[in-house]
Amino acid sequence: MVDIGTLKVKLQIVEKTASGDLKTIEQSNNLTCLGVRMEENGGRPKEEYLQQTIGELGRCKQVMEKEKVDRVRVVSTHALREMGQVGKEVVELIKKKVGFQVEIISQQEEAELFYRAVLRDFRTDEDFTILDVGGGSVQILIGNRRKLKKSFLLKTGTSMLWDRFTPGHGALDFPKRAEIGKMRNYVLQQLQPVPEKIRTPIVYGSSCIIDVFAGVRLPVQDYGGSPSHPKRASVAVMEKFLGGVWRIPYDTREEMFRSPTTKYMWGIDKAFLNVVELAKRIEAPYVIPSNANINQGLLLALVEA
Repeated sequence: MVDIGTLKVKLQIVEKTASGDLKTIEQSNNLTCLGVRMEENGGRPKEEYLQQTIGELGRCKQVMEKEKVDRVRVVSTHALREMGQVGKEVVELIKKKVGFQVEIISQQEEAELFYRAVLRDFRTDEDFTILDVGGGSVQILIGNRRKLKKSFLLKTGTSMLWDRFTPGHGALDFPKRAEIGKMRNYVLQQLQPVPEKIRTPIVYGSSCIIDVFAGVRLPVQDYGGSPSHPKRASVAVMEKFLGGVWRIPYDTREEMFRSPTTKYMWGIDKAFLNVVELAKRIEAPYVIPSNANINQGLLLALVEA
């Protein structure tokens, strides 16, 4: 499975074991920035980012050929959706250069795939608010392991907020107070349809959030409700971290907060802004970090089919 996102290309190759379980034999999550600075480029991807994406897809294909993969699905989400006709042109270019047939999926399907991936091993029937923060879009889903009850589809991803509210910023910059205020107001406006005070825990993910929490050394406690989601953090701790990271220049964040799987700490303020404001609105008791992604949902659907 390959997921072409606004910021990253994610690859996951699995095999089905004799017991019916899925065993991951290859996985990667590499920054290519396909949808970054798209608005200022007339709705088109910047050429360097397009070539980075095509190059990474070529690498993914080589890995698949080496592993003798016999079933492939390649999807794209927010970036190509937003490009419209240009997105279709990019799909054709990828087919020509790499040989992949890319499927642009809807934001609702993206949300449901993430929901399936996150809740697959939760042991409780209680309701959760599932939050998927991407580079472009954000999906909020309310329900439990048996039923998805409500979904809310936003455009408050990290790259989207960067492009809209901090245009022209470089590596040595950090958001000014006025820019932070505008971002927060925009996120709050987008959150208006989400019910208040439902007091469900938040499961917050986007491929590597458990690793992000470790990289920024965020204090966590044990959570025993899911083998793949072993920790939880308080909203107050996340809000305190957010208050401090706003003032740290983007390049300094990359040096301060290191983790083997994350190279985009420049956007952590915008990601955490989504989490904190949602948590305050619904009065979430705590936040559970997740490394789930839509590829896992795609794989589960493929196996079931």
